[in-house]
Amino acid sequence: MKRVVLSLVVALLLVETALAQIDKAATSPRPGQPVSSSVTSLDGDEWLLATDPQNVGREEKWWGGPRPDAKPTRVPWIIQEIFPGYHGVAWYWRDVKVLPNPHSQGRYVLRFWMVDYLADVWMNGTHIGTHEGGEDMFTLDVTDVVKPGEDNRIAVRVLNPTDKPIDGIVLNQTPRRNKTAPYTPGSDFNYGGITDCVELLITPAIRVEDLFVRPDPKTGVIRIRANLHNAGKSAAKAEILFTVAPASSGQTLQMAVIERELPDGDTLIETTLKVVDPRLWDLNNPYMYRVTARVSTEGSDSFGERSTRCGFRDFRFAGGAFRLNGRRIFLKGSHTGADSPIGVRVPPDPDMLRRDLLNVKVMGFNMIRFIAGVGRRYQLDLCDEIGLLVYEESFAGWLLGNSPHMTRRYNDSLFGMIRRDRNHPSVVIWGLLNETSDGPVFRHAVELLPELRKIDDSRMVMLNSGRWDRQDAGGTAGLQLWQNPDRTDPCVNLNSTKRVIEALGITWQPGQMAFHPGRNGEHAVVRWTAPDDGDLELSVAFNAISRTATTDVHVVHNGRPIFGGLINVGGQGPEARFEKTLPAKAGDTIDCIVGFGNGHYGADTTSLAITIKTASGKTHNAAVDFTTEKNPNGPWSYGQLAPGKPDVATFKLFPKGVTLRAIGSLSNPGSSEWEDVLADEHPYRRVPHTADIIQEFRTFDGNGKPLFISEYGVGSAVDLVRLARHYEQRGKTHCEDARAYRGFLDQFLADWERWRLDDTFAGPEDYFRKCLDKMADQRKLGINAIRSNPAVVGYSLTGTQDQGLTAEGLTTTFRELKPGTIDALFDAFYPLRWCLFVEPVNIYRGSTVRLEAVLANEDVLVSGEYPVRLQVVGPDGRRVFDRTIPLSIPKAEKKVTGTFSAKHPSGRSGKRCLSPFSEPPFAMPVFSEEVAVDGPSGKYRFLATFQRGGAASGGDVEFYVADRADMPPVEDEVVLWGKDDELTAWLEKHGFQTRPFVPGKQTAREVILVSGQPPENAAEAYGDLVRRIARGSTAIFLTPAVFKKADDTVGWLPLSDKGRLAPYRSWVYIKDEWAKEHAIFDGLPCGGLMDYTFYREIIPDLMWSAQEPPAEAVAGGINTSLGYVSGLLVSVHDLGAGRFFLNTLRIRDNLEKNPAAERLLRNMLRYAARDFDEPLADLPADFDSQLKAMGYQ
Repeated sequence: MKRVVLSLVVALLLVETALAQIDKAATSPRPGQPVSSSVTSLDGDEWLLATDPQNVGREEKWWGGPRPDAKPTRVPWIIQEIFPGYHGVAWYWRDVKVLPNPHSQGRYVLRFWMVDYLADVWMNGTHIGTHEGGEDMFTLDVTDVVKPGEDNRIAVRVLNPTDKPIDGIVLNQTPRRNKTAPYTPGSDFNYGGITDCVELLITPAIRVEDLFVRPDPKTGVIRIRANLHNAGKSAAKAEILFTVAPASSGQTLQMAVIERELPDGDTLIETTLKVVDPRLWDLNNPYMYRVTARVSTEGSDSFGERSTRCGFRDFRFAGGAFRLNGRRIFLKGSHTGADSPIGVRVPPDPDMLRRDLLNVKVMGFNMIRFIAGVGRRYQLDLCDEIGLLVYEESFAGWLLGNSPHMTRRYNDSLFGMIRRDRNHPSVVIWGLLNETSDGPVFRHAVELLPELRKIDDSRMVMLNSGRWDRQDAGGTAGLQLWQNPDRTDPCVNLNSTKRVIEALGITWQPGQMAFHPGRNGEHAVVRWTAPDDGDLELSVAFNAISRTATTDVHVVHNGRPIFGGLINVGGQGPEARFEKTLPAKAGDTIDCIVGFGNGHYGADTTSLAITIKTASGKTHNAAVDFTTEKNPNGPWSYGQLAPGKPDVATFKLFPKGVTLRAIGSLSNPGSSEWEDVLADEHPYRRVPHTADIIQEFRTFDGNGKPLFISEYGVGSAVDLVRLARHYEQRGKTHCEDARAYRGFLDQFLADWERWRLDDTFAGPEDYFRKCLDKMADQRKLGINAIRSNPAVVGYSLTGTQDQGLTAEGLTTTFRELKPGTIDALFDAFYPLRWCLFVEPVNIYRGSTVRLEAVLANEDVLVSGEYPVRLQVVGPDGRRVFDRTIPLSIPKAEKKVTGTFSAKHPSGRSGKRCLSPFSEPPFAMPVFSEEVAVDGPSGKYRFLATFQRGGAASGGDVEFYVADRADMPPVEDEVVLWGKDDELTAWLEKHGFQTRPFVPGKQTAREVILVSGQPPENAAEAYGDLVRRIARGSTAIFLTPAVFKKADDTVGWLPLSDKGRLAPYRSWVYIKDEWAKEHAIFDGLPCGGLMDYTFYREIIPDLMWSAQEPPAEAVAGGINTSLGYVSGLLVSVHDLGAGRFFLNTLRIRDNLEKNPAAERLLRNMLRYAARDFDEPLADLPADFDSQLKAMGYQ
């Protein structure tokens, strides 16, 4: 046994010696062996994390070691997964063994790729640096404190800001995208921590700190800018070698050698390399090159090296289109916040974020937009490799609050993104803002462009996605102002255009003059100075032209007040007028003054209409005489008074007259100007899309410019059940997002039981599966309309994946595919596609529909003649329309310049700029005709197919026909309650037996149709009505408006627990409407979700919510797409021996227009009459107390 133990000891000693020699060899290379930098990852599970809710860690020197209550965590990760619901200061610790530095005067550098938000770093008890910013990389030199060969303690204090100041930092004043505290649907929850990799670099004294390359596809020249950092004790003579090679193979194509004396600190080196006949980076062939910079010094084996991939490509907007390498493309994007479950910006599985990109590429997208947050580095690498364009924004691009630190924080966030990602060939657009209104942040972004161009002049820059600032050609352009040099308030202004200007909640009519007080209480003043003696006829009118204007207004003659008024303050209205005839001498002054009324600065713009007629008969009109060329301007002067009580002795002229010009939406590569060549809109619209909305998508344009729809989409439900199972499966039910979803699920399950939805759906899982199923068709419907619009040159879809507690994505938050979505999007984005339209989509037999066919052609179909077959096929397979037409695709002709005229579906024409080639729009109208449809009831399809030469997608759209003969009869008398002449006339026209409601003694049960308010005493009329119901009658409340009592929308609702009439207008975040198999839906699609084609005009934006459960829940709506909202659309309630129906479906407004409305009304009347022949019942014994509980007594 002793021999065995001895042998084991000897073996272990030999292994240890061998490992030490290997380690020594690795850290102490042989003389003459080149040695470069090394990178050690500090990622992993070896970190500890503790919270510091009282912010005492610095005072108590927590950097010395972990707190007793510290918990293990991994990096990268977020604080909130370990400490759910915690926000504020937290501390990280990790011990790391550091290898000896093999370089003479070598350096140790810590690199943090992201810490959100404020980081303080200690090593071995010494504070080595602070960094502010949630997305940008930073490095810290730790050479002087590191202990090679020993354990070194790293401590990181992280501040995750909240809505209350910590160290003077508040969440909404930091670049944060849309984080909120507390967590709300539609936003990110407030997370923080070390959210990307941490690395330890062991480098030579001289290293390549940064490498920026700009390949020029026209010349093959690569412009190179390298920043070399000399951390040594003195200047050094260095050789810098630059090489370029194909990224895939590596053989050097060209090199350049530069010798330079490098002083300590940073030195910028610029040079060029040239590739002969470079291969282009393109969508279908993303070819890349690798540029490498290596620096070495005499007498040293050490060298610093850095390399980057790049690609030759050109992306710009020219000739009315986006162009990649000179070829126009229809931009097809989707936006992603790169959010994930559990870790938000740090996915529990890194492959989730890769799948986002692969999914959209498969579906036919050519661009991804990283909205208000940079993409992960490996995401951008993948975009480079698969040929997916990138539109990238930083955290500062959305909802950054103004503060004294705004400009620094905005610049750091934006420029940090650009410096990190400017070598990626896929990155073609820098986005500065998203949905940002005019204000300090927007104005700063506008002025920032020249500074940005110093960092990168090779990419397009988009100013403000959605253009909520309204400073484009359709915004405040043409507004003239007198103001101070540094800001626009206080001011006097005039709409100098012939159009209405709407911006900032203010509406200026053409030629209208207005003024606005200052934020510090300054008054704005328009002064008139009398040119001669004589009586004056003075007329002054002040009007609020802002929704929130609350001002005080004054007229002062020679310093003496002659009129004072209030606008929307103290019970006063939006207007104040003053007229007077008064004597004046030459030099007298009349001042019209506005202040901020209630003492609170806001959108206080107030119009001023002032005319003065002098004794000579001349009339002076302030608006007509206004100019920005001089001040004073004849008798008129424009200026301000000091804060406080108006004192004309403090009058001071405004020194600056300006006319606001249109600020363009983009800047092309190489430009430092905002170019007004493209409109940028977010046209979110109500869902389901009706005919008017679809027509709007087909015809809107950018006020004469090509249109880029940079956001729009229709989402789905959140499958709350499946999400709960995912969090349970992963053991993450404690996370903030998991708890929020669980709360919504509990509300849903309560409704499930209350409304007995198990008689319509197999289970909650079945319900949500059907909800997700329906999204694909809605996506295709919207894109079908967009692609038929010749003004639209690009579209970025909302959104790539579900995020922010919403279901706006093409995939779920766990990256599961929503059924049918890949197929639908592949079809919708196919380069050659038939976009078909039928209106109306629900008609009576024998009526006409308009059939329209538009060809979306992304330069796929070559010039020539093509036969196209158009058909309408009915439910029995019979063709009610069948025609083959010729389609002519013209040949593109090369031109120098020019315009073309493109006809809209609306019939109007518009001109558009041309590239050097004459290019037709991407959408070409092919067919439009009214066609009568005489066929049986059922679903019909309009089809379009190429008979030769073209392989198009699309070409199939459905509509419905109803035969009046199939309508069920209503044989019983209908009693009409309330005044509704149109409804009465319709019923009589269609043969219904009706009579008006007559107050008094009831003799039999009745079917009572209620529409309209009672003509006389409401309390008496409603009391009579509910008594008849309680004795056995049935009332159908056709519209919810009948219950309005003063300002209470449910005041007359005959329930003690009235709940509320809840508005929910579906848009990208939809509610899912369901209808049970019920007599009210007899002969109509039911027994599941309501069909968005069949019921699109019928589905309402109102639901009955939070009432006592009905006897029968017939139809309802549930929104899980954005939080949780639910309610009923149709329900049946018992009252004594009778019943009443509550309804919000749009039946009343669609009678005669839509057969579904007529069928629903007939079904309601028939169902209401089922107990028609029963004898009257007595009133319940407690009926008076019931009336009192209802609010009827």
